[in-house]
Amino acid sequence: MKSILSVLEPTFPDRKMLKSHVYPSDKMVVIETSYLTFDEFSCGNYYFLIPLKQAPVVRTEGRRYTLKDMSVFPCNPGQPHRVEEMDIADFLSYVVYMDNSLLRSTAEELYGSGDLVFKSRCFAFSPAIRDLLSTYIRECRIGQPGFTLIQESLALQLAVTLLREGSHNLSDLSCRHISFSDDAAVKKAIEYLAENYQNNISLSEIARETHYSSYHFVRLFKRHTGVTPFEYLQNLRIEKAKDLLRKTDCSISQICDLCAFGSLSHFSRVFREKTGVSPTKYKKLV
Repeated sequence: MKSILSVLEPTFPDRKMLKSHVYPSDKMVVIETSYLTFDEFSCGNYYFLIPLKQAPVVRTEGRRYTLKDMSVFPCNPGQPHRVEEMDIADFLSYVVYMDNSLLRSTAEELYGSGDLVFKSRCFAFSPAIRDLLSTYIRECRIGQPGFTLIQESLALQLAVTLLREGSHNLSDLSCRHISFSDDAAVKKAIEYLAENYQNNISLSEIARETHYSSYHFVRLFKRHTGVTPFEYLQNLRIEKAKDLLRKTDCSISQICDLCAFGSLSHFSRVFREKTGVSPTKYKKLV
């Protein structure tokens, strides 16, 4: 999948930002940086400045905002702003860029409108936001098979959380209440997973089969099955692997490839977590 980083790079006020810790995916980019520019600039995407130490002062739309450590300050697409020059010796922050279509479609699902404008107002860097970012960064660093699916899910969860906790023009609208009484979408998703478990599958691909948004699909799927789509897929692959270990002479390496685990170490670790034994020992026992 193409990362949105390639779209964002031309809007960076200085290329020095790329020397920071950058964690890209197709829906979100997280930058952990100690770099601070004082030039006025705007970005084509929603983004969120999260000062961890030495919060700066930001000027936007003719007003001056004194940020606080461990807070979230939102910026809308095309909104010009700049950090005022000041003596900051130990600055550190996260800068989170979000895909516009992700935030707007999520707002559409939650509030019935995708015409989203965040207010220039800090809100708390809550444990929920902090945990989502930490997990996202960890998945980017490790890069194990399935990490892109987890990245998609985390970006979606973060979009929902930012909309819930931030101040914006849709905040006063009641969230839609949607009743999922028909299990046809879940049945179709399960059939799709059964037919495609040997391939790399993304959350958006599965949701597209059901004609639901990713956000509502995850909720619907877990409500009906008790697990997330990724957990279901992982369990399915383990069951297929067990079946191959029992009924065929395929090697452990071949079974790993047939079930799309990506690497032997990942296959062995997940198999042991699910069954309590290694694939090799399981084959001997059966």
